[in-house]
Amino acid sequence: MKRIFQPFYELLQIKNMKYNINRVLLIHSFLLILLCVSCDKKLNINPRASLAPETVTTSDIGKLFNGVYDAIQNGGTNFYYLSYATEDLSADNLKYRATFFQHGEVDNNAILSSNVLTDRYFTGPYVIIQRANDIIGIVSSSSNIADPDKSRFLGLARLLRAYGYYRLVTLFGGVPIVTDRDVTNKPKNTEAEVYQQIIDDLNYAKDNAPAFTDARFGSSVAAKALLSRVYLIRKNYLLAKQLADEVIASGSFSLTTNYDAMFNPPYSSSESIFSILTTTTEGESGISFFLQHPNMPGSGRAELPADLSLVNAFETGDIRKNASVQEFVAPAAVPGWYCKKMRDPSGAGAGALYVLRISEMYLISAEAQFMISNNTTDAGALSRINAVRTIRGLPALTSIDLAKIAQERRVEFAFEGLRWTDMKRLPDPLNPSKSMAQVFCEGKGRSVTDLLYPIPQSLLDVNKLIVQNPGY
Repeated sequence: MKRIFQPFYELLQIKNMKYNINRVLLIHSFLLILLCVSCDKKLNINPRASLAPETVTTSDIGKLFNGVYDAIQNGGTNFYYLSYATEDLSADNLKYRATFFQHGEVDNNAILSSNVLTDRYFTGPYVIIQRANDIIGIVSSSSNIADPDKSRFLGLARLLRAYGYYRLVTLFGGVPIVTDRDVTNKPKNTEAEVYQQIIDDLNYAKDNAPAFTDARFGSSVAAKALLSRVYLIRKNYLLAKQLADEVIASGSFSLTTNYDAMFNPPYSSSESIFSILTTTTEGESGISFFLQHPNMPGSGRAELPADLSLVNAFETGDIRKNASVQEFVAPAAVPGWYCKKMRDPSGAGAGALYVLRISEMYLISAEAQFMISNNTTDAGALSRINAVRTIRGLPALTSIDLAKIAQERRVEFAFEGLRWTDMKRLPDPLNPSKSMAQVFCEGKGRSVTDLLYPIPQSLLDVNKLIVQNPGY
């Protein structure tokens, strides 16, 4: 796919080149994304007219935001969609079987800095960030957009930019904070600084972004939900609980008894706060092809089977099991258990990736309340976790602890890109002085430095201010 908007990762292949594109051309890049058909072959359209940033009006902004959503969907590069499975592969939900040896490195927690897949997982979010930065600059300088509209557009742009940084910091730790287009001369910020950037953006977004209308688009409540997750990671339990409870109380979302329906066409659910929907026309998501068994509707190549430990984690009666995993036995080829969530019956590269769901707000509220009270029978914490368990067909718990919360999160969000971050932040039940992820890595002969992915060598080659993560 050749895009007129050059993604970050392509520029990294050219040493000492600065990304210095005229802002007028940037607007054309966004508009042309909307005009081009989503396929591997696109027309190179030469613009016949230009639109200066200060002349942009409210009616133009939706077209610009489509460019940011496009980046969230595909990261400006092939295989970026696989980044949404990498947390489960680094953790204990997926395992490597064949073909892409780069997947084997992720599964073994032994990633080389030259790994082409994790290179794209790093550069993809910067496409999101840079396009959001473009909108922030364009909206701020426009004389044709009323101030209330400016605040709304800036809120949405800052939500999407925060999501890009969230994708980076949870895998790579500290990364360069970029608020313009200069990506070749930025030192690496600390992990704490990146999280603060995310928090600042989300605090602005929750107060200014548009109200929720459709889970396919960012909203103020999506900003609030993502901020709740970030506060939980940062151990600010009071604010994590407050925001999670506010999202629950909004009344815009509800838990559903039909868990399986979320993962079938048309991929719509009352549980979805923010999702990435790829249509059969776009056909830009191949994640199901890598995770599915060949005998599943739409087929697949069984690259990444489900780990048996995940299969065994589902309790008897849990309706999530049949919606999440499926077993194939001999004489079927490549027998074993496979992810069923990322299903695409059409085989056309369609499907939904859930970024934020209301069940997570219930479990964040439960965990935060437990951490605040330090009471295993806390009524508020039990009420929240049991709301999820009972609607999934399980009996209510009578006591709660971090191990039970981790278990519930694992089966609720299997293959939804949360497991590795959860394992890094939660203590190991048998060795609470270490995280679950550290114990998991040490069991493979790896070390604590393998909890973070390496900064890609392609970036180190062009940015001499960057320091590689420890251990690489």
